[in-house]
Amino acid sequence: MEFKQLNNFCKVAELGSLTAAAGVLGVTQAALSRQLAMLESELGVALFRRTGRGLVPTPSGARLLEHAHLILQQVAQVPLAVLGAGDAVRGTLALGLPPSLARTIVVPLVEAFQGQIPEVVMRSVDGLSANLVELVASGKLDCAIVYNTMPTSKVLLTPLAEEALYLVSGPIDGPPLGRAVPLTDIAELPLIAAGRDNAVHQALVMALARLGKTPHVIHEIANLNAILDLVRKGHGYSVIPLSGVHSCIDDKQLRLHRIRRPALQITLFIAQPAEAEDPLTMNELQLIRNVVLEQLRRFDLEVEAAVVPQ
Repeated sequence: MEFKQLNNFCKVAELGSLTAAAGVLGVTQAALSRQLAMLESELGVALFRRTGRGLVPTPSGARLLEHAHLILQQVAQVPLAVLGAGDAVRGTLALGLPPSLARTIVVPLVEAFQGQIPEVVMRSVDGLSANLVELVASGKLDCAIVYNTMPTSKVLLTPLAEEALYLVSGPIDGPPLGRAVPLTDIAELPLIAAGRDNAVHQALVMALARLGKTPHVIHEIANLNAILDLVRKGHGYSVIPLSGVHSCIDDKQLRLHRIRRPALQITLFIAQPAEAEDPLTMNELQLIRNVVLEQLRRFDLEVEAAVVPQ
C-alpha cells in the first residue's frame, strides 16, 4: 500500500466519481481504476459501490477513509515538525465531523478558513461522535464537532448549539403524516437507524423512554446516504438531524416532518484535547463556532419552509 494510493482513494471518495477524481489528480481514468482495483485486491474487500449519484464507499471503504485521512495528515505534518513548533505556520487542522453535518458544513468551513486564516489547511474526518471523541483524546484530531456524548478526563467538551431532529418519510403505504408528528407516534413507525451507538438514535431512545415507549428499528445502517436511499424506496422512516435533512429539501421522493409534543433536539459540542501540545487558537475556535451556528440558522429557515404543508 502506497501513500499515493491512499491519496487517490480519498479523492475518489470525496468526489464520488472516477472521472472527476482523475481530472483533479491529473491521471487517466483507466490508471486510477487500476490503482483502486490493486488496493481492493491487496485489502481483500470492495471499497466502493455504484449508486445513482456516483461512487459511495462501502462500510470497509468508510473505515479505510477514516484511517487514510489520519495517515495522510500525519505525513503532511512531517515538514512542519522539522521546521519546529515555534514557526509561524500552523499547518493542518484536523477536524472531526458527524456524517450528517459533514455533508453540508465542510465547504463553508474551508471557504471561511481560506478567507480568514489562510495559513491553516483544514482536513476533515467523518465518524460517529463516540469514535471522534476517542480520536480527539488520542491526539489524532485537533478537535471535533460531536453530538451528545459522555465527557472524559482527556477531552474538553464545550456546548455549541441545539440541533433539531426531523422525521423523514418516503412513499410508504398508509395514512399520510402531517406537518408535525407527535414524538409518541414515532414509536409505532418502522425506523431505519444509524446504529444503537449512534448519538441521534440514543437521543430518540431516551426521549421515547420518558414517554414509556421504545423505537421500532427494522434496519441499522451506518451510512446516511444509504439510509436516505432506503427511505426513498419506502422501506421505512428515519430520524435525522437538521444538518442531514437540509440536503433533502428539493428531493421529491422525501418528505420532512417536524417532531412535536415534545420537540426532539440534540446538543452539539466542540470536543478538544484536555491537554494538547498545539491547542487551537481562539481565532480558529471562534471561526468554527461562527460557521456552524450560521449554517444551522440558515438550515433551520430553509428546512422549516420545506416541511410537509398543512
